[in-house]
This record gives sequence, structure tokens and C-alpha cells, in this order.
Amino acid sequence: MQLAIFDLDGTLTRTTRADAACYVRAMREGVGILDIDSNWTTYTHSTDSGITAEIFQTHFRRPPTPDEIARFKEQFVGLLAETFRREPDSCREMAGAAAALQRLRAHAQWRIALATGSWRACATLKVQTAGLDLDGVPAAFADDSFEREEIIAVARSRALACYRLSDFSRVVYVGDAPWDVRAARRLGIPFLGIGGGRKAERLLHDGASEVLQDFSDFEGVLRGLNQVTVPITTGAAL
Repeated sequence: MQLAIFDLDGTLTRTTRADAACYVRAMREGVGILDIDSNWTTYTHSTDSGITAEIFQTHFRRPPTPDEIARFKEQFVGLLAETFRREPDSCREMAGAAAALQRLRAHAQWRIALATGSWRACATLKVQTAGLDLDGVPAAFADDSFEREEIIAVARSRALACYRLSDFSRVVYVGDAPWDVRAARRLGIPFLGIGGGRKAERLLHDGASEVLQDFSDFEGVLRGLNQVTVPITTGAAL
């Protein structure tokens, strides 16, 4: 049996812009930090928990307390929900994602899991709003770790338990960002990129062996899952 582990923002859902805007606003209104760098590639760990910890360390010289994290999550989720109600197009499935997930769940040779840098509450809201059926799908979130590699590893472990298997013959990570490529490389697992234009160019430059525009062509998705390789190490950044 083979396992496809999916990222969420920018991969299964078109939520990247709304997510960044609401995060910055929640940090400004809920925590009082105004100068937030929303270029997530500059952070050590590009996950909700990792970014929040780094911002607190930079501004307050200490990690956030559990109560501070809980309050920030509540503020963040509230802003996301408000934005999604006001701007429905700010949370949509990536083209073909819902159908592709459904077909993979019924496939004889593939199983699926979710590994996202979003906190569970945020991810749940996005999945529900975008109309994706991930009920019962093993998943890992920023609540589980700062590190994306560890989040992916947790998702794989939960998938083994969920599907009652001792191992998978192949594990592929599907993502859309530079940190997704790096995580797959460090874990030594194949990577399938999702994105078009400059995003696709960046993923290929960073070592992805194949990048798809979206999930519209299911046979192309299946072919990609079967053929992609572990990301190669590349030279200078774009």
C-alpha cells in the first residue's frame, strides 16, 4: 500500500493570502505586535506554531505561554471565519482537489493523510469551508510540532495506525512551497509539487521532479504520485 500525504494551504485549498492577512491582523489586534514579516520563508519553521514562537522570542525574548497561544488561536480562527463569510472566494478548493481526494480514498493502491503547518482549528475551518471530505483521514497539524518534517512523520505514523498497516511501500508528500520541498528532501521521500507560473518555477528550481498546476487531471495526479522522486539538492536561490 502507498501513502499520499497532502499539505493544505496552497495545495488542497486556495487560502494562502487570507491565512497570511488574518494571521498578521490577529497578531496586531490580539498581541499588539505591529511589524510582522509575512514572508514565511524567512522563519526557521514555517508553521503556525513555529512562526508564533519565533515572533514571541523576537519581540518578548520568551516563548508564548499556553494561555497566550490559546487566545491567539481563538482570535485567528475568528478572523478566518469572518473573512471566509465576507469573501467566499478566499477559501476554495484547489481545482479538482475534492474529486481527487475522493478517488484516492477509493483507490486500491493508495491511502491519504493530511500534514499541514496550520493549527488544527484553523485547518478544520478551511477544510469545511472549501468543501473537502477529509472525515476519518489521519492528519497532523502545527499543534503536534513546530517542525514540518515532524508533522509529516506524525501524519505517516497516524496513517499506519488508521489503516492498520506495518509500513507503506511508498510515501509521497504533496505540497506547494519551498519548505515543503525541503521537508521531503530531509525526510528522503518523493515530492509532488502543486502550483503554476512562478510558483512552479520555484518548486522545480528547489528540486521538485514534477509540478502540477492543480488536481484537475486525476490521471496526471496518479501518474505524478507514482513517478516523482525525492527532491534533489540545488544551488543558489532564485
